[in-house]
Amino acid sequence: MAQLVALQKQADELTQEDRESLLAYLIHGLPGAPEGPDDDEVLRRDAELESGAVKAISHEEFLRQVGRDGR
Repeated sequence: MAQLVALQKQADELTQEDRESLLAYLIHGLPGAPEGPDDDEVLRRDAELESGAVKAISHEEFLRQVGRDGR
């Protein structure tokens, strides 16, 4: 347990970018962790955009919609 506390303290001292990289590393090491969209998913979504079935939104709009706009 002491080793975990020491690691947590070290993680707290990392930059946000390094913490995000560490998080991605840890998550991808877990069994059954999501790996992101596969090629079929990417092609399907690209076709939806091309056909006009869905409308693209900006990154800022996405953050607003998911409640991560900093407010």
